[in-house]
Amino acid sequence: MSKEIVITVIILIGIIGLNIGVGKYVDSKLNHVLDELSELRPLIEDEKYGEANEKIEKIDEYWQKYENLLSFFIEHDELEKVMTEYTSLKTYCELEQEEAFESLDKMAFIIKHIEEKDDMKLKNIF
Repeated sequence: MSKEIVITVIILIGIIGLNIGVGKYVDSKLNHVLDELSELRPLIEDEKYGEANEKIEKIDEYWQKYENLLSFFIEHDELEKVMTEYTSLKTYCELEQEEAFESLDKMAFIIKHIEEKDDMKLKNIF
């Protein structure tokens, strides 16, 4: 009887450990994008759209690099929302329109929501 309990506890600890490790990995990638977005905001505020477009391309390269891997751990609907706002942000910056702020804020909100949703907290478990 105790042998089964030990095996069960070991498996449970392994699952929780992997979940925490994967969560930290995903959070690090999402935090990197959030940091890039926070650096993008002043460029748009100062109407430096050329530099903003370069920053957006940098964000896109990073996102494309990790999107396939992140799709294993994040719901596809959430990734689609991020990409929709990214596309809007990119378009508004290319057209030098102030609506870029709205897309920037929405994209950051969705990414923060993904982070919070996937955190290992009691309210997310039950």
